[in-house]
Amino acid sequence: MNRNTKFFRTLILLVLLVTLMYIAFPLHDVPSKQQVPHVPGKSPLSDSVQVRNISAANVSFTYTYRDLEFNLCKEAKKWTSNSDQDKKKSEVQCPRKAISSVVFIKGRTGNQMWEYASVWAVARRTGLEPYVPRCIRNRLKEIFDMLTVPGFEDIAHCPVEFKTFVNSIEEWTSTNQSIILPRYTLQPELVLTWVQDIRQEFHFNKEIRNKAQRVLLDLSRKLPRKEYTFVGVHVRRTDYQGYLDRKYGEKLVTKAFFINAMNYFNSKYSNCLFIYVSDDPGWCSKQFGRMKNVFVASNENSPAEDMAILSYCNHTIYDYGTFGEWGALLAGGETIYLNMTQNMRKGTGKFMNWIPMK
Repeated sequence: MNRNTKFFRTLILLVLLVTLMYIAFPLHDVPSKQQVPHVPGKSPLSDSVQVRNISAANVSFTYTYRDLEFNLCKEAKKWTSNSDQDKKKSEVQCPRKAISSVVFIKGRTGNQMWEYASVWAVARRTGLEPYVPRCIRNRLKEIFDMLTVPGFEDIAHCPVEFKTFVNSIEEWTSTNQSIILPRYTLQPELVLTWVQDIRQEFHFNKEIRNKAQRVLLDLSRKLPRKEYTFVGVHVRRTDYQGYLDRKYGEKLVTKAFFINAMNYFNSKYSNCLFIYVSDDPGWCSKQFGRMKNVFVASNENSPAEDMAILSYCNHTIYDYGTFGEWGALLAGGETIYLNMTQNMRKGTGKFMNWIPMK
């Protein structure tokens, strides 16, 4: 047998041996799309997260909450795995039970407050551990200083068990199941069961508190010394006109709604002062600025300061949206709100002092 023949036989044997070893001992089992677990009959989590989670599961052997947060939060690219915000694995254990959280992150302050509060309330009802993505917690932390629900950084290294996810308390049957709230499944009725406690969660930081209190104090110093009743009024206009027309075929509420609401408070309480905050303070000044007991406070305030001003008032009037809704919830007292379908949030009906009005 010549030298070339021996060489080729040896080469063929080596190739066969490597092939057999690869078949017998694969490196790892990579799940296919069909293997990504989710609740049967339901879209896993949200439409936007579904595709990206499946893609991540296809390429990552262990899918962690850091991976999930990366999919949920636009700013997550700044939070590298070596970031100081991520806890060391040796310092924080993974949750012993399942968790409650949310994956549909949309909107501004009022919507994010509902998302946070829903996770908080679900955890309180079930005993699960609550966590929220940092893109919710970090934004709210800029406003409130007593938040108790931690962010995903505490469990960033922990594996995500998709097969244990359910979308609501109604589907939840075991403490081994995590409740991950998808889109449009906020829990106002559950949150409002503990309204006094959620007010403690949304405690404004010192800087915002001082600014809001200073606005009201400076106003009262300019007036005769009396016992005043402060009524916060939230007017939402700039971004809502197109939305109302497109979704409900409605136009923005007119001056008449606010006049009727102010007449209600004037007839019931003495020395009412109406403090207007709005994304359109010019409209408020034009419509109500000549009234002696009306003051427009939004010209130099941030949205967070506007909400704090509402919270320090005795009562509330608002037209649309979650911003005015939270201002009213934090203030307590009586609330007059515009009688429209989207404002009839399930759960507020338990408050006898919330009155719809046209």
